[in-house]
Amino acid sequence: MFQHRYRPQWQRFDRDPHHVAGTTTPTGTPPSAEAALTDLLEALRDERGFALDTIVNHQRTLRPFLAWCVAGNRPWHAVTAADVTTYLASHPHWARVTIAQHVHHLRNFFRHAAVRRWCRPALALQIDAPRLYTYERLPQGPSWTQVQHLLDAHRGDTPRLLRDRAMLLLLAVYGFRSAEVRGLTLDDIDWQQEIIRPPRPKQRKVGHYPLVREVGDAILAYVTRARPRCACRHVFVRLRPPYQPLTGGALAVLVAVAQKRLGQQLPHYGPHSLRHASATYLLAEGFSLKEIGDHLGHSSVQATQIYAKVDLPSLRRVADLDLAALLAHDAQCAARETPFFPIGHVGGLRAVARVSLGGVR
Repeated sequence: MFQHRYRPQWQRFDRDPHHVAGTTTPTGTPPSAEAALTDLLEALRDERGFALDTIVNHQRTLRPFLAWCVAGNRPWHAVTAADVTTYLASHPHWARVTIAQHVHHLRNFFRHAAVRRWCRPALALQIDAPRLYTYERLPQGPSWTQVQHLLDAHRGDTPRLLRDRAMLLLLAVYGFRSAEVRGLTLDDIDWQQEIIRPPRPKQRKVGHYPLVREVGDAILAYVTRARPRCACRHVFVRLRPPYQPLTGGALAVLVAVAQKRLGQQLPHYGPHSLRHASATYLLAEGFSLKEIGDHLGHSSVQATQIYAKVDLPSLRRVADLDLAALLAHDAQCAARETPFFPIGHVGGLRAVARVSLGGVR
């Protein structure tokens, strides 16, 4: 089923005959798969300035593919589009979004290898992703009642409960991303001015928010009563040595396990679901999309438009519109609109004269 739907897209060939696989021979000596992956990750960090989480995601998706090549005695630098199709088809449980992410990372890898002249330059062009439509999915998160139950379940005096409650409050109240919570340092909180400045690695800037009392009390309780004494400046660290910042996977599992433990049936689990819940709650409270976008740290209003799909009161008002009156108004506007005339058209000159000169004959 997977091959029937997507195989033509995976093997899309460029129309330029000079870019067809096999017509250009690599001139460099390809390194091992691990060395090639390391070279790509360093280039993403040093040359393209990618965020750490993006680099880690590339590593997480590319390493299994390279291991698959080694296990099948396929030199990574000699794989074809058909090999990529076989690899993707071996994971029939992957959703289209997951496939698209893997394809994107594979294209980056083989494009980088082609620049190094380790593989054929057309290979990256032959790998295409399944089509994803803009705003095709709903921002699915828990209800605000479920969020409150999650927060209430994390009241207590143990180090784990104190730490987890503070992180959950940041995710739910402020709608912070996982990386913003994990990247928060002790220097990012101004206790005197009651301001919190989360790092924004995605936009390469720093946010500024007033420190809500309940959130501030939770962070203060964790820092003074539960946080291990260590040299690490990150607010949230592991509970056992080595005291290091939490990874994205650790925080995702932490939130998902807590939600499932309460029996919450959700389409998606994890930190980002709480971000959706925060935005949906603000929308229900009457905040505009611009205000919600500013709260979430969106750099463009287009990133916030998806929440209009769950704004049920506004959608009901749109459904109640008198379409007959709307169509009549549109026809009236079309009748009044300025006519279009080609350059030098006599009718256009006379129309301008009637406006500016009071009319000519």
